[in-house]
Amino acid sequence: MVRAQRSGHLETLLTWNFRNETPKFRDMSWEADTVFGLGTETERWRSGGFRGIKGLGNLETQLSNLKATVIIVQLGKNETFAGIKGLEAFIQASNKLFSRLRGEDRKLIVISPTKFERSKNPLYPDLRNRNSDLSHYIKTLRTAALNHDAIFVDLFTDNEEKFTTNGLHITSDKQANFALQIASSLGIERPNGFEGLNDLLASVREKHRLWFDYWRPANWKCLFGDDNRRVFSIGNQKNIPSIRDERDKIPDLIKEAEKNITAVAKGLAKPKIAQQIPLPPPTSALSSEEEMKEFQPAKDFEVNLFASEKLGVENPLTIRWDSEGRMYVACTWTYPHLKPGEIPNDKIILLTDTNGDGQADHSTIFADGLNIPTGLETANGGVYVGQSTDLLFLRDLDGDGVADERKVILSGFGTGDSHQAMNSFTWSPDGELFFCQGDGIESRVETPWGISSLYQAGVYRLRPGRLELHGLLDDFMGPGNPWGVVFDNWGQSLVVDGAGGITYLTPASIPAKRRLRLDRIGNPGGYCGVEMINGRNMPKSMRGQFVINDFKSNTVKRFSLQPNGSGFKLEWEDAILKSNHRKFRPVDIRIGPDGAMYIADFYNNVICHQDDYFRDPTRDLHHGRIWRVTYNKNPIVPKPKFSNSSTSQLFNMLSAPERWTRQQAKFELNKRKGKKVRQITENWASQINKDDPHHDRNLFEALALCAIAEAPSHKLLKQVINLKNHRARAFATRILGRWQDRLPNTNKLLAQAANDPHPLVRLEAILACGQIPKAKVIQFAAQAVTRHSRDKWIDYAFTQAVRHQELNWMDGLTDGTLDFEDDTSSMLAVLEKGGSKKILSQLLNLAKSNSINDKGLPGIFRGIASLGGQNEIKRIFEPSFHSSLASQTAAWAALINSQSYKKPEGDTRVILESALTGTNESIRVQSLGLIAKWKISELKDSTSTLAFEQTASDSTRLAAVRTLGKLEGVNTKKLIKLVNSKESKVLKIAGLESLAKLNLAEAAKLGANMIAKGQPEDEVLYIFLNRESGSKALMEALAKINLNKTSAAKTLTKLQSIGSSDANLMNYLSKVAGIKNTAPIYSSEYVSNLAKIATKGDARNGKLIFSIAGCIACHKINSSSNNGIPFIGPDLETIGNTLSPERIIEEVIWPNRHVKEGYNLLQVTTNGGDVYQGYEQRSRERHLILRPISEAQTITIPQEQIREQSQLGSAMPTGLTANLSKKNLADLIHYLSEKGQN
Repeated sequence: MVRAQRSGHLETLLTWNFRNETPKFRDMSWEADTVFGLGTETERWRSGGFRGIKGLGNLETQLSNLKATVIIVQLGKNETFAGIKGLEAFIQASNKLFSRLRGEDRKLIVISPTKFERSKNPLYPDLRNRNSDLSHYIKTLRTAALNHDAIFVDLFTDNEEKFTTNGLHITSDKQANFALQIASSLGIERPNGFEGLNDLLASVREKHRLWFDYWRPANWKCLFGDDNRRVFSIGNQKNIPSIRDERDKIPDLIKEAEKNITAVAKGLAKPKIAQQIPLPPPTSALSSEEEMKEFQPAKDFEVNLFASEKLGVENPLTIRWDSEGRMYVACTWTYPHLKPGEIPNDKIILLTDTNGDGQADHSTIFADGLNIPTGLETANGGVYVGQSTDLLFLRDLDGDGVADERKVILSGFGTGDSHQAMNSFTWSPDGELFFCQGDGIESRVETPWGISSLYQAGVYRLRPGRLELHGLLDDFMGPGNPWGVVFDNWGQSLVVDGAGGITYLTPASIPAKRRLRLDRIGNPGGYCGVEMINGRNMPKSMRGQFVINDFKSNTVKRFSLQPNGSGFKLEWEDAILKSNHRKFRPVDIRIGPDGAMYIADFYNNVICHQDDYFRDPTRDLHHGRIWRVTYNKNPIVPKPKFSNSSTSQLFNMLSAPERWTRQQAKFELNKRKGKKVRQITENWASQINKDDPHHDRNLFEALALCAIAEAPSHKLLKQVINLKNHRARAFATRILGRWQDRLPNTNKLLAQAANDPHPLVRLEAILACGQIPKAKVIQFAAQAVTRHSRDKWIDYAFTQAVRHQELNWMDGLTDGTLDFEDDTSSMLAVLEKGGSKKILSQLLNLAKSNSINDKGLPGIFRGIASLGGQNEIKRIFEPSFHSSLASQTAAWAALINSQSYKKPEGDTRVILESALTGTNESIRVQSLGLIAKWKISELKDSTSTLAFEQTASDSTRLAAVRTLGKLEGVNTKKLIKLVNSKESKVLKIAGLESLAKLNLAEAAKLGANMIAKGQPEDEVLYIFLNRESGSKALMEALAKINLNKTSAAKTLTKLQSIGSSDANLMNYLSKVAGIKNTAPIYSSEYVSNLAKIATKGDARNGKLIFSIAGCIACHKINSSSNNGIPFIGPDLETIGNTLSPERIIEEVIWPNRHVKEGYNLLQVTTNGGDVYQGYEQRSRERHLILRPISEAQTITIPQEQIREQSQLGSAMPTGLTANLSKKNLADLIHYLSEKGQN
């Protein structure tokens, strides 16, 4: 229905027919809607909002608020991909959904899907094979419709009209007939079709456009999501509207559009279509010549202007070339968001350097009417564009430099954050289109292979020839805001993050849904756009290295990769280009057809949107530059001419040093030779001389060409997978996995690759196995990890392969098609990583057998503890289950560390009591851990005896003291005595912590005395901050002992350094210490005056103040380190280049006014009264993952254990700078304002 509503034909017919009743239509459809979930309800934050900001409510609430009286619904096609086995679930879900839609008095119209069709593209699946299943689904739809007194419109039975080109989606030119068929089934006939309805159709489309911008707006994350409290969302500045302010204006525009529809339908008016909204006047800017003077290129590099706003290049986002060497530049004036009622009119500018002097001298508008086109690539005779929800394909059919054809290839990409929408299109060597999306995005895309989804941040991989779309790093497994994918010369990939560093992407090549974080290899920065240095113009010493844009520091950085096991180690090199100009914002970088390096300069003072005012007046909408960087020691490369080259010449280009040339030659060969690609490529490859220095490279490119053409060649595959070059073998292994469904007998080659001597090849073998839906291949993946050395990349890939293919190999184990025979280690490796309860019996059998060595036991028991119920937990808890002490300790360790809190069936006391009194130290300590976890208070006396028994070991006593805090009915007198004793510091702190859980007031008295005596305040403070009402109890206890100024000041400093947000305790300590901690009342005048004073501040003194005030403890600056522990606050190394002095003042004095993304402190209180503060990493149905401040490791808190959550804002205390003199404060601001300036 999404495409039907966009076309407007059905709504136009219904409006015309009921024109005297003036109906109103509201589109709630979403791509990939099913009976199991509708996007309008399931899209993150839509129903419930986010902590204080209400969403739209559930489906019933939304329908009620819209005052819906008739519901038109079409579902069933997407669900059919599950086959007949999914029919029963479909029946139940459709009945449930129809009940919700009907409500008490709404009329329901159920429209059946049309038939699946055979695509015109032979590489797409023949979906007609699914029509048999679809007929069963439609039969149940009809029954469900009748059961709910609904009208059923059958578009399936006896309907032979062809509606699609991809076999699935109704094309735009067929929407009119589609609408006429539905209308006819509803008794609405119009023999002359849409004749005379063009004006009404235009009015309907205009209203729908406005409605879409209101109901499914971009930047949803900033309206109702976890960015809803940032300045972009709330405004707080006179005369500058927030995104909420502007969205609230759209309903009035919709009303006016509906009035126009009514008038047009009655023949009383013409359509009213919104006009373009004029841009604000230009902001101040350096000329291109002036900006060039601010550049500092690396030695022997030169910079020249290729194009600027004079040729229409304004706010450029990305650049690419076609095979003729013409540059396409995607430019935006819409970013960050459409104005109310505005029709987007972003453009792609086509630039040509007609005389080859390195400067563009001709431009045309290739395409307009776009909406923030953040993705752009060329191939197949046209241009792929990513914008809003759509992947478009544009073609110039008459050679005038203007796109005549615009097709929606795929739709359903998320728009929840406009600077995180699909971006950075990049071709892999084998013709896969990679692009990225950020953590504010949810994409659900319908393809001929089924629904492809990508939740939050991740990377998409599209095979255009087959329209296969795979989501990688689903659910934020890697970078949070990825903006660029790059490949090395042999196909290994990296992805870069706008805030989170550089990540080795290859290990994440499996489109897995099981969340597993992928480590990064490069440090965080403001990265946007990345390219591999290649070609003859670039210095030979740099070829194979990478350039990356750090837009925050106005720098084009450089790094190299060194092999490290199956992956790489990153090393930073000297930068290629720096600028002293704040507005130089490199956002894309490419090696062009002439071998020069080209940089898209967004040229702007403002680089983000959530951290700036929605309509920030300093945002530059009129300037942009494309810079060209050359190495003056080497000549420029002549641009190749592909269209005039012979087939032989094109094949010779596959040896070119320039990657762009090689890629374009492959595209041209594919376009020219079509179905003959495999044959001619095999013939060419057979003639390559083995002594040719490019022998392996040429075969690599030949195999990549066949992959681009989707023309599997078993012959070439065998050649490349047996080359001496391990990088070529790795690439061939990847292609083997890609072609597995079209090549016979691939198991032998897979087994060979899985046992290859090089770890990179084995990594690719595991990744291939993880994408082949056959039970047997998981054994090859297991061999790669059990028979050879492994590293973290191989472990990552193997875990994902096992989980992603679990249904297949589990079925294989059940039906016998997967038989590990005597390869127990491989079976163990697979079962240990499996996540299904179906494997419990195998895990238990393995644990009980004597075939597993001691190293393998922990993994087995972790699996049982995680997946098992009370019965399975009981079995591994009982000592009789185990044949060795190693087995029992491994099992008990797994039970203690498991995220499950299930207890074994029956009475556990006898076994645990025996362990407490036994002679084995490790078992005794573990038994205490189990007593604490399961809260077995009946054993409190035995536990207490061990806690205070002087002859017991330190480890036993410590475990026992900690356990007492988990039990009820404990006599706390001994704990009080322990804390006051001369026992070890560790034991006393443990005693105080347990006492705080049992008798908070008594613990607070002791804690206050310890603080007054100058004893370890940080450990004491943590105890009370981590207990519900703990800080209040401590404050009351401190008040009773008359804490002196020195101790109060010292404790206050410690409290601030650990990032506490407890305002009451801070205020108390500040008052006692005589330290002012109240920030001035916010006013723009105060900010403006201080900013003026700060311009003349002393940066050296500001640096000193930064340290004295304690800022250095929480923020990274001047490449400072924190011993591997993440800093509490944001990185400030480039703050002066990303925020204005006024904004820096606001951040410093009123830290909760604008809380940077990712630094909103969350407080979680558990059912047991424990309090955790930290940064939320993930929150899903079963668990919340939190990174406590000042800690490197995350903690996982089961949702069932959480009683309360609250957003605390910034970890930086308000009033931290209140005690500074105005001069010192101005010096601090001046120092920060200079950070990042080159």
